[in-house]
Amino acid sequence: MELHFGTYREIITEDQNEIKSLIIKGNEANNNLVEGRLHTSALTAYFKDNNKIIATSTIKTPEISYITTIFDKALSKLDPLNYIHELGYVFVDLDYRNQKLASTLCSELVQRFKTENLFSTTRTDNLGMQSILNTLGFIPNGNPYPSIIQDKLLSVYIKIS
Repeated sequence: MELHFGTYREIITEDQNEIKSLIIKGNEANNNLVEGRLHTSALTAYFKDNNKIIATSTIKTPEISYITTIFDKALSKLDPLNYIHELGYVFVDLDYRNQKLASTLCSELVQRFKTENLFSTTRTDNLGMQSILNTLGFIPNGNPYPSIIQDKLLSVYIKIS
């Protein structure tokens, strides 16, 4: 199993397609926006096993309007313009779960952005991701709000550099 890093634009097309497919398979992102957001992301980390991408995570650089909307929905009192990078698109293939792969990917990315304020969103029922975020120093901010993708609630987590 090999750990890889790169901007999405630098990653070979075959790996880009696998990363995008893995994220879409996770069914937690707007499928119509995934590729565009990956292209504008700051850094992607992923594990490959036998030439297959099995886990991925990304530091995204979303549009200011998206960030503002997320912080507004959460009724956050923080200035969203202080959080221009989002830890997201975290997904591990079902056959590779419970091996701390998501934790490793997120930790490596957060370490590379330790001088930046970060935010992340996760479902309120995703205890695994909440645990990872808490371990990495993220704290909940604001109130849960409805997801437009699923009939679930989302929470915003922030990490101050």
